[in-house]
Amino acid sequence: MRAVVIGPGRIGCGFAGQLLHAAGHQLTFISRDAALVDHLNRVGRYHVRLVRGAEVREQVVGGVRAVLASDHARATAELAAADLIATSVGAGSLAAVAPLIAAGLSRRRRPANVLAFENLDGAGAYLRGQIGRHMAAADLARHGCSGALVSRAVTQRLGDPAADRPLVFVGDPPATFVVDRPSLRQPLPPIDGMIVADDYGGWVRRKLYIYSAGHATTAYLGYLKGYHYIHTAIRDSEIRANVLAAMAEGQRGLAARYGQPIAGDERDLREIIARFENAALDDPIDRVGRDPRRKLGAEERLVGAARLAAAAGVVPEKLALAAAAALCFDSPADPSAADLQRQIRAAGPDQALSQVSGLDPRHGLGQLVAQAWNRLTLGWQHGNQLLSLDRFMWAWRV
Repeated sequence: MRAVVIGPGRIGCGFAGQLLHAAGHQLTFISRDAALVDHLNRVGRYHVRLVRGAEVREQVVGGVRAVLASDHARATAELAAADLIATSVGAGSLAAVAPLIAAGLSRRRRPANVLAFENLDGAGAYLRGQIGRHMAAADLARHGCSGALVSRAVTQRLGDPAADRPLVFVGDPPATFVVDRPSLRQPLPPIDGMIVADDYGGWVRRKLYIYSAGHATTAYLGYLKGYHYIHTAIRDSEIRANVLAAMAEGQRGLAARYGQPIAGDERDLREIIARFENAALDDPIDRVGRDPRRKLGAEERLVGAARLAAAAGVVPEKLALAAAAALCFDSPADPSAADLQRQIRAAGPDQALSQVSGLDPRHGLGQLVAQAWNRLTLGWQHGNQLLSLDRFMWAWRV
């Protein structure tokens, strides 16, 4: 069996590629990065290091090849011959790779499934729409196209593509991904860890409104209290309690909308906290918190979860606090954060909240966020350190 993965990044190699290789697929990666393509062809393998506490498992993913995306003839030929196609390029880049996928699918006689390993609700439908702009609808209808919901956090790529030693991708052990049954074509590939679901949207929101909401809450509150890594922030008792409460708010909203089996229970929240505590991931707060403008979107991990909770009769106090903390996130290396801070200074926090999240700061959830922001920012400036989430005490860094 042959699989093509477009995008040999952290998730493409450290999750999708590793699982496909374990299922017996010969891997070919397509990339825009000439140095990385040369490295994978020269070395022919990479390692995936799965870490949890003192437990470390390292797996070799061998027999890999790579092709430049700009080499249209070779890339198209690989796609046409593959048994399975996967993308891991970031949701914003799906439109850019759609013409190449369309060219490959157009040359196929047999149906193929395309899996978009992107944490985006409707990733499969969006990618299908983009591919459909470049090939006949009747031809595209023969093929499957689904999102693939990632469970693993892959936080680092170690090594230099210019060297001859294999690159190492560091992540945690979870090895499941959810795909949308109605969007795929039979026969489905046998891959350990693949969960075929009929309510894909519910599973997407489960991850977004619990795991991702908790991750973001840890990052934004950790940033305000001066922490640099997720594993150190979550060990702060105040942050831990607020993260658990924020995830529980999202979980209650999910239970009301999709039912308890998708929402899960308190054990699921404790397992997520244990993942955040994994110091071996060395996951920086700046990485998890980056792009606060997107993460404050109306359907995104904080505001979307809070809206669902509010619809279920839950007052989303902690999710509102996390959203307010996101408005304070001012990482110097993050253009999105800098842009958000300029918007707040120019238009004021209420107008910025309305523009970014679609919330009315005078009513309901918008008012909860605005009130939390007003309390948080009494004495806050970039570089200040928050001492207490309960009393919003600040101290100047020296």
